Amino acid sequence: MQPKRKMAFRLSKTSYLKYLKCPPEFWLEVHQPLLCVKETKSLLEIEHLRQQGYAVEAIVKELPRFYSNEEQLVEFQRSFFTQEYEARSDIVVTDRKTGTIKVYEVKAAASVKKEHLDDVAFQVHVAELTGARVTRAYVITMNGEYVRHGEIDKEQLFAITDVTEEIELRRTFTAEKAAEAIRYLDTTPVASLLDYCKENKLHCRFIQSAFPGLPDYTIFDISYLKDDKRIALLEQGVVDIKDVPDDFPLSDKQRKQVAAAKSGDVVIDRPAIRKRMDEWEYPLHFLDYETFQYAIPQFDGIRPFQQMVFQYSLHTIRRPGAEPEHYECLVQEDHPNPPLAIANHMRDAFGDEIGTVFVWYEAFEKTRNSEMAEMLSEHREFFEEINLKTRDLMKIFADRLYIHPEFKGRSSIKKVLPVICPDLSYSSLGIGEGLTATIKWFRAVKWTSLSDAERLTIFQDLLEYCKLDTWAMVRIYEELCKLWECSDAEARA
Repeated sequence: MQPKRKMAFRLSKTSYLKYLKCPPEFWLEVHQPLLCVKETKSLLEIEHLRQQGYAVEAIVKELPRFYSNEEQLVEFQRSFFTQEYEARSDIVVTDRKTGTIKVYEVKAAASVKKEHLDDVAFQVHVAELTGARVTRAYVITMNGEYVRHGEIDKEQLFAITDVTEEIELRRTFTAEKAAEAIRYLDTTPVASLLDYCKENKLHCRFIQSAFPGLPDYTIFDISYLKDDKRIALLEQGVVDIKDVPDDFPLSDKQRKQVAAAKSGDVVIDRPAIRKRMDEWEYPLHFLDYETFQYAIPQFDGIRPFQQMVFQYSLHTIRRPGAEPEHYECLVQEDHPNPPLAIANHMRDAFGDEIGTVFVWYEAFEKTRNSEMAEMLSEHREFFEEINLKTRDLMKIFADRLYIHPEFKGRSSIKKVLPVICPDLSYSSLGIGEGLTATIKWFRAVKWTSLSDAERLTIFQDLLEYCKLDTWAMVRIYEELCKLWECSDAEARA
């Protein structure tokens, strides 16, 4: 029996983009919306992104080019409707003499992306179906080259990209796909694991609704497994990682992961780990940053979406057998230059000898160091030396020198820590992950509506969270040292 749509349904641009990304999920949202209430983003993140978008749009509206005058009429959030479609445009500028319009889409993004073009193409398509004549189309994003100094330069803050030609090239595609989406709703899609979302994979809501009880550890967890191999396994009916055939072509690292999953054994390459540890020099520093990024730079010297350090934690072991020392700094006010406060404090904490600096995922910390070196010339040599002496502790696990079935192919600290050090956990903390940390810090230093008690709680939670990140590395390092000791004991035996 064919499903029947409600007569009031109109295809919006949000639904259209969902159809382009995953037709079955689009179908599910229309016919069984209660199965789609689970949101992958937290409510805190959704609210933060929404507020960020509103803040960007508010500044765009202040640009002189968007003032109505004798020559043009400027409308914000104008909607276009047909019987089957609806689209709302952020800005529509109508030429009072010719009646033609220009469409502007505002995105709190660093650059124009493919989905932005599909978004605008749908708006133009619907507008033209209503009889409007669209002469130009634009996407407004943040200007990644702009660096704030003093008050925001509204004209320099944005990049306004003419996408008219790209939209013209999408004209036929958009018309066909929009009509196809409407027709798709009158079908009943057949669920197949082979039709998994490239974005959500087995977390696709349509897949989960059709295949309840999927295993926790699947072939989608095999590190760096390409789509063609994943599809080949699915065609054989293989979903559980334990069911991968022994003769299936895999890389050495992938094969080790699959073998560990099948056997349940922990696989440790002690000689390779020891070789890396032999290169580490005291003092040993375990470093972690918390950062904030926002479309509109909130502080001097910052670009749109630049990750700005507002907190660090450092555990230091000065010499073999010494107790770890802890240092930390959290900017707890609307400071004019948080990175400078962090740099000054870090320099004292590190002392004269840097030795080896451990981080978890070095690309992140090294980039922050390079940015601070560029921003703060007086600290350039300090941050450059830190980068030279930084070692990524995560690589022990990412390079599959230490494989545990419970890692499930991942090497994030939140996957590794509870397996290796089960007495430590992020679950009991007031703040347990990075995105929550960055949003709550922003509110604590910028929102005047928060009470002193609320602010104090956020700052205390931030200190505990960042401290655990570096203490976790110390504890993991200590467990690695025990492996080394075990290896020596085995050799003597």
